[in-house]
Amino acid sequence: MKFIIERGVFQTSLGKIQGIAERRSTIPILSNILISGEKNNISIVATDLEIGVMEISEADKVEKGDICVPARKLYDIIRELSEERVEIQSGENFWVSIKTGTTIFNLPGLDPQEFPSFPVTDGSAYFSVGASDLLEMIEKTVFAASTEESRFNLNGIYMEKVKRDNEEFFRMVATDGHRLSLIDKAMKTTLEEKGIIISKRGLTELKKVLGDDDEAEVAISIQNNNCVFKTERIIVVVRLLEGEYPDYQQVIPTANDKHIILDRKAFIGSLRRAQVIASEKGEGVKFSIQGDSMEIRTGGPEVGNVQEEIKIDYQGNPLEVSFNARYLLDVLNIIETEKVQLELKEELSSGVIRPVDRENYLYVIMPMRL
Repeated sequence: MKFIIERGVFQTSLGKIQGIAERRSTIPILSNILISGEKNNISIVATDLEIGVMEISEADKVEKGDICVPARKLYDIIRELSEERVEIQSGENFWVSIKTGTTIFNLPGLDPQEFPSFPVTDGSAYFSVGASDLLEMIEKTVFAASTEESRFNLNGIYMEKVKRDNEEFFRMVATDGHRLSLIDKAMKTTLEEKGIIISKRGLTELKKVLGDDDEAEVAISIQNNNCVFKTERIIVVVRLLEGEYPDYQQVIPTANDKHIILDRKAFIGSLRRAQVIASEKGEGVKFSIQGDSMEIRTGGPEVGNVQEEIKIDYQGNPLEVSFNARYLLDVLNIIETEKVQLELKEELSSGVIRPVDRENYLYVIMPMRL
């Protein structure tokens, strides 16, 4: 096998799959990638048996064949080269040469026949979503998924189709039991009535592989307990998580009648200052809401204290409530609108945060006892 490729294109492709090709795997071949050549294209495949990625790139002088080489070592070599074009060629006993200018690297490879086969991704019904919409949905949910191994069904993001007012939506939901993040996009889907759970890491790697190509269309399908994401040049296959996702609808408040409008950036600034103290005492911050102002305070005799007042738009009765400052900052940092709406009911009830004038996203946060 042989091909010549632009170094920058090759480096970008190799960089995207580094998180999937495991360096410390107990199965040595999983720390390698499979490169196959045919006609004017090469395909680069990486897998850890839970996530698989194939990216197709254009190349010159492609001779049909396969090579299997260490992913990290090849990436490190390509990254350090100075010439614009690189020649890759297979040799005897699965060795691989990398040539550019007067530089020649030789790497020991493995038998390509031993590399895990990539799942067949044709023959099932797909639905299409713009990459920019999909990337937004991932960004607004993955951070809220649980990282506790004992809560494996909360380690993923729940994907389902929902119908509202005779319109169909594609929904993603994530929760760790302390907060919940939910986003809808109006579109037709081929998902079954029962939703699926896809791993947080799988969506994180998908986001990395898609990169900045927010103009692409992504086709999505469920096949053989996998979720398949396809663009013109990329295929990502993520194994679905087993188990039942909790009835998340039960934790979304529907009677929060106290609505506070805040300037998002001002709120972030106050919370960051409060967190200097709050992070030393468990992240809890108390909010005293009255009239057109909200006092933010936290601290104690051992760590010091801080209090600050910010302007708000609020017409209801006075209220005090406590939340985790970090959980608030997590959501405020991924909302784009200038104003956000905080919806409350009483001191020990969950709060809801929404972007003002955006109906497709909400964030639920549990209160703290301080």
